[in-house]
Amino acid sequence: MEGEEMRGKRGLIAAAAVLIGICIVVVLLYPQAAAKTVKWAERDGLLIISNKHYEVAFRAEDGAIAYVREQGASLPISKGSREHQLWWAMLGNNTVIASDQAEQFSYKWDKAKKELTLSYSGSLDVDVTAVFDDSNQWTMNAALSNNTDSKVKAFRFPYELLVESDQVQHALLPMLPGIQLTADFFQESNSFEDQYPGVMFASYLALQTEQGSLAMYNRHDETVAVMDLGFKNQIREANTTGIVQHYKVWVEPGQNWHTPTVVIQAGGEYKQSIEDYRNANRLEQYRSLSDKLGDDREQYYAAPFYKLDISAIGRESWSSLTSAWIDSLPQTGVIHLVGFQRGGHDENYPNFIPPDPKWGGEEQFRHFVDYAKSKGNLVIPYTNFSWWGNHSPTLEQLPGGVTLQDIVVKQEDGSMLDEQYGSHSGYVVNPNHPFVRERISQEHQKLLEAGFNGIFEDQWGIRNTPFVFNKELPERADYSNAYIEGMRDYIGNIQHSLYIEDGFDILADDTTGFMGSTLLWNKLGYRPKTAIYSQYYPMIGMLVRDKVMLFQHDLAAETMTSSKEMLRWNMAMGYNLSADLVQGAANPWVNVAGVYQKQLLANYADQRVKDFSWVDDRQSSTVMGDVEVTANWDDQEVLALPDGFVIAGGGVQAVSGDGKLRGGIYTSYNGRELEHGEHYLIEIRDADQIRIYQPMGADTTLAVRKGEKWKHAVAAAYRHDGTLLAELPVEEQDDLILVDYIADMAFEQTGYLVIERSDTRSAVKEVPFAKQVPVHNVALNQDVSTSSETSGEFPGKLAVDGDPYTYWESEAKKFPQFITVDLGQETKIRQAALQLPPIDAWDKREQEIEVLTSTDGSSFKTLLPPTNYTFDPKLENRVEIPLPETNARYVKLVITNNTGWPAAQLSEFEVSE
Repeated sequence: MEGEEMRGKRGLIAAAAVLIGICIVVVLLYPQAAAKTVKWAERDGLLIISNKHYEVAFRAEDGAIAYVREQGASLPISKGSREHQLWWAMLGNNTVIASDQAEQFSYKWDKAKKELTLSYSGSLDVDVTAVFDDSNQWTMNAALSNNTDSKVKAFRFPYELLVESDQVQHALLPMLPGIQLTADFFQESNSFEDQYPGVMFASYLALQTEQGSLAMYNRHDETVAVMDLGFKNQIREANTTGIVQHYKVWVEPGQNWHTPTVVIQAGGEYKQSIEDYRNANRLEQYRSLSDKLGDDREQYYAAPFYKLDISAIGRESWSSLTSAWIDSLPQTGVIHLVGFQRGGHDENYPNFIPPDPKWGGEEQFRHFVDYAKSKGNLVIPYTNFSWWGNHSPTLEQLPGGVTLQDIVVKQEDGSMLDEQYGSHSGYVVNPNHPFVRERISQEHQKLLEAGFNGIFEDQWGIRNTPFVFNKELPERADYSNAYIEGMRDYIGNIQHSLYIEDGFDILADDTTGFMGSTLLWNKLGYRPKTAIYSQYYPMIGMLVRDKVMLFQHDLAAETMTSSKEMLRWNMAMGYNLSADLVQGAANPWVNVAGVYQKQLLANYADQRVKDFSWVDDRQSSTVMGDVEVTANWDDQEVLALPDGFVIAGGGVQAVSGDGKLRGGIYTSYNGRELEHGEHYLIEIRDADQIRIYQPMGADTTLAVRKGEKWKHAVAAAYRHDGTLLAELPVEEQDDLILVDYIADMAFEQTGYLVIERSDTRSAVKEVPFAKQVPVHNVALNQDVSTSSETSGEFPGKLAVDGDPYTYWESEAKKFPQFITVDLGQETKIRQAALQLPPIDAWDKREQEIEVLTSTDGSSFKTLLPPTNYTFDPKLENRVEIPLPETNARYVKLVITNNTGWPAAQLSEFEVSE
């Protein structure tokens, strides 16, 4: 017995030793498991919750947040709730009820759940629940019961967390693609807030201060809460900004309502809180672009948007558009038809089919769509089904039992919501009404039967969603969010490709493309409170670039890819490309947009933005999939990279991690300086072949690295359609291949070069064409002065911007007119060249022009007397004028007549040495 007892004791001792050993290992390897991850303390009138990331304190007397501090920081990120209020409500009679007005207040800490409950009773009963864990986040929500005799129409929660304005380094607003406000916005006591869903595309705010970072966002319920978000300067408290989260609600007397779950995050970079927002709202579960587009996805990824507004072009027919536009496109894309309905753009919505017969009738219209598709294009129409023209056939012929008051959004005062755009008037319709849904569905079906690949709908993704006081509301919604919930139901039932203006996160599951950015609204002056403090941040690309394609606004000329600056912006922000065909397909930027979209951007069109950072104050880096985009935001100075590539001033570069894909704007390539300025180049490599595209840039010799284990190489030039243009000589220098990129060979345009692996050296020694040296235009982008301008849209600087499709125009019927260019210094000049837009719409005309020069800008002498010069669209509307050789700093043109228009007009005014 004694032996058995001893053995039993030894067994217990051994088991205890093992248990102690396990505990020691756990403590050593997982110290957090042996300590409290969330700590609770009550001291000095505060309820303090902390973990290894942060410490947050609530006031014991009223539950207001007293401060938020990141662990390791000497001072708080936030100094607590405004006016010691945790929440703030406004009633329908404009009475304010705040948390400190509660008749009773109590709190309870649940140690097991790590949950703090703050309970308020009175005219409003409010229960706030805050839940904590070991992460750098905690959650809060508020449940409200309305015991008053008036509705609750606004609820702020938490009530404006305050930060020291001079401590803010920058902040992030969810305005497309993401706006990073600079420190000056806060230090200069500014305020800005706007609505989600609407101008704001996510229910998210974040800022970085000297003491750490803070993010606040919502985790949506089944329904989406409508709210205003932003930052508010505190008038009564100097050097203080409040973080605004203002819910727009409608809680009747006796009703209950609750906020979404509010997530507050202390510490971490923007990209972490954006990723957490995506996960919290299950955006990763949304359908991917690949799933939505199926077997057609590669065609969509490779297609830039080409705006084709037949009503703006004006004089064409479906037949002439087929020959003069579609057949002339060097690259396929999305033909975005605009203004084809009766009355033209912004008229007669929702009636789009049949099209206006003045363009050639419905049969020719359908032939145009089919022909464009047969050439490899997609065709997407512009529509607007949210705003119906007040004289449209649909509204003038409503069916029995349906009135205008039934289908238009009813406002609180009973009036119908109408909107005016220029001379166009219409009504905002209620997406919950059965007739509205049925009528839109009918028109969609007509458009699809006409051959369209999908549909673009204006305004759905940019309009601040209004309250809807109509009878027809979704069961899960109230007046405040009935519009957005009706829109979600409507869009969720669409089975074809759908693009919308701008866009917000919750629409990304059922749409193909978001089209718009704050860049446009800043250019147009629509965001004056934030524009001068804005830097762009690709937040939307981090959230949903794998779910929707991002484009600039489908109509606006200001943000088409028609400049180096726009190409850089789009590539850096993860946007795709677009062009306007109003001036025809010959505009070189149409080809740039097509080549860059098809050959470069298409390779990562469905990849989310993984990271965005500023290398320094002039260079940014954006990572999408395995592609890194480097943008040079200095428009004057080049950016030399360590691998021998030099990005032009204001240029950009995209490179894949394996080096098989590269594209950008360069002045030096593989360590060799390129000739005559900036070159738009794309290089695509595989084991046995390299393709080079240069849609813009002067002729130059290129240095291209051989492929791995290549002995030799041969080269050839190809047309855009892939047919052989010419075999080319190459020179081999160690691991480099030197080949000339010549834009025009024997009067044919080069589409691209192909360099192929070879076991023997190239046998091609000479070709019957050579690189052309471009004329040096000393007037390019120089200062100009004019006698007048017909409007601000046609200033004199457009005559020296290098773009033949933009132009200066003087006041009408007031000849003579003049334009003078300052060359910057006295220069020996030999020739001038004048141009009008090189399209057929600009009829043949003569302008009588005198050429004068000056060395001081005040005393001019006539160099050439008044002479009639003919501008002929068959000759690209270009006139070259040899000048007697002379020294001049100023060149002046005096225009005394124009047979095509009663004003002076020039799209390009060139002067060469």
